[in-house]
Amino acid sequence: MIDAYLRLLGVSRKPPSPQFLHELHRAHVNRVPYTNMEIMLGRPGTVDQAESVDRVVRRRGGYCFQLNGAFAVLLRELGFTVTMHRGYVVSDLAQTAADLNHLALLVHGLPDEQHPDGVWFADTGLGDAFSDPLPLRHGDHRQGPFGYALADTPRDEPGWRLHHDPTGSFLACDVIAAPAEITDFGGAHQHLSTSPASPFTQVFTAMRRTGREVQILRGCVLTVLDDYGREEQQLLSRDEWRQALADLFGLIDDGLDRLWPSVRAAHDTWAAKRADQSA
Repeated sequence: MIDAYLRLLGVSRKPPSPQFLHELHRAHVNRVPYTNMEIMLGRPGTVDQAESVDRVVRRRGGYCFQLNGAFAVLLRELGFTVTMHRGYVVSDLAQTAADLNHLALLVHGLPDEQHPDGVWFADTGLGDAFSDPLPLRHGDHRQGPFGYALADTPRDEPGWRLHHDPTGSFLACDVIAAPAEITDFGGAHQHLSTSPASPFTQVFTAMRRTGREVQILRGCVLTVLDDYGREEQQLLSRDEWRQALADLFGLIDDGLDRLWPSVRAAHDTWAAKRADQSA
């Protein structure tokens, strides 16, 4: 299965190194989409890591619990030292009470000249966040169209706060320093993947990160962000919507035809509200 994983990423086996970690991370966010497709199709699955690897290899994509769960398996099989950590994506910078909603990874023992401590914040499950792992130290980082910053978390537990770019899809994510186990995320996944109140059950989403741009399909709106700005395109036919999912995100499933009517209806409702607000 690991060989199939590497073939999907287009990467060959190498000894662990900072350079190899960066290569794997870039390939993962480029070739494995962040998406709630399986949730919207009623197949949320579990956080079992073997199951997550299988989903990735079968080109089903996933979200943080599955993408980072699978990436942790890949890294460990390749000889990297990885720890999992509880994460809290927040929509208000003063917020410290968000429920558990993210799984983050730290990769250890990979010093280089620029980062002698050798601990890296790796995350293939934050949608439009970074394309390369970040050195785990305070400071600002620029990657493509986005800027990021790492600082201490304001939560009671020790950890870090990742500040996303103001144009990104979320404001910040707190990562707790204490290591976690995959079973710690089962309840959060169950809620986020099944509750009618969860954003993951409401709007179809797919995201892909390349070195220079971010591609986001939310409902029927395809958004591309790069160094030159932001472009939006509305995909208002089933065929062009499915073509974009296949061409940009590698997502092909007959169940998407069943989803299309509700995706288009939700888009029409959103577009009407948008028009009323701008009138």
